[in-house]
Amino acid sequence: MTIQKRSASTRGWTVGRLPDLTGKTIVVTGGTSGIGKEAAREVARRGAHVVLPSITRAEGESAAAEIGGSTEVHEFDLTRLDAVRAFAADYTGPIDVLLDNAGLMSRTREVTADGFELHLGVNVLGPFLLTELLLPQIRERVVITASMAHTAGRIDFTDPHFRRRRYSMAAAYAQSKLGCMLWGLDLQNRLRAAGSVVDVQLAHPGFAATSILDPTPFPPVNRVLNRIGRGIIPTASDGARPLLYAATEPLPPASYIGPSGFRQIAGSPGPCERSAAAGDPELARRFREFAVSETGADPVV
Repeated sequence: MTIQKRSASTRGWTVGRLPDLTGKTIVVTGGTSGIGKEAAREVARRGAHVVLPSITRAEGESAAAEIGGSTEVHEFDLTRLDAVRAFAADYTGPIDVLLDNAGLMSRTREVTADGFELHLGVNVLGPFLLTELLLPQIRERVVITASMAHTAGRIDFTDPHFRRRRYSMAAAYAQSKLGCMLWGLDLQNRLRAAGSVVDVQLAHPGFAATSILDPTPFPPVNRVLNRIGRGIIPTASDGARPLLYAATEPLPPASYIGPSGFRQIAGSPGPCERSAAAGDPELARRFREFAVSETGADPVV
C-alpha cells in the first residue's frame, strides 16, 4: 500500500482497485461477521496479514477459515475494558492499519461490564481505549466506522448512559456514532499537532443487509427478513467498500467516506458531508476528555 502515490478517484471504485498489501498488518475489529468479515477477506486476498480480535477463539478461528490467507486470532471483548487492555498488552507487533469496525445496536437498555450504556461502551469507549493503547504501534492509518445516524446524534454529557433519561435505541445509537465522529476528529487533530505520519479516516457503510439490522426480537424471523433484504438492498460486501476505500486510498486527514449514491445508501465510495456537530473541534475535545475519564486511557498524543 503506497498511500502517497495513488489517486483517490471515486468514479466506479471497486475492490478490484485495492493495492497489493503484502507485508502489511491490518487489525479488523468486528472482523468475524458482516462488513468486517468482508473487509478482512478482501485485504487478506491482497496479501495483508489480518489480525482478528474475537469474543471467542472458536468464533475467530471459524471466521479465519472463511477469510483465508494469513490470519491471526486473539480473544477480545469490547464490553470489558480489562479485556481491551489484555488484548493491547498481548498484541505487540506493528500495525499498518487499525480498522475500528466493531459495533452493535440494542433495542433494550443494556450495560457493559464497566457499567457503560451498551452502544456507548462498544461503539465508542472500548474502541477509543483500544486505539489509544495501540497507537504507538500504528504506522499508517486508523479507520473508524461511523454511521449516517450521527447526524441525529446529541452527546448528553449530563446523562450519557441513559441512567435517568428515557432509553431510546435510536438516540443511544446516534449518540454513539456522533461520538465516533468526534473521537476521530480529535484524534486527527492531536496526531497533526504531534507531527505524526499516522492519519485518521472515518467511514460509513451506507445501508447494508447485516445482522445489525435485525428488525425483530425473533431470530428465525430475522433470518427470513435478512434473506429477503439481501435481494433488494446492499449486501455486507457493498457495505465494506467505503471502509476498504478509507483504509487504502490517499485521502485528506479525517475524511468522511461513504456510498456516493442516492441518500448515501449505496454506490461507489466517496467523500460525504458530516453534521455541523461532528465537525466541531471544541465538542470533539470535550468528548475526548469524557472518554478519557470513563476509560482511564492515557493518550500518548
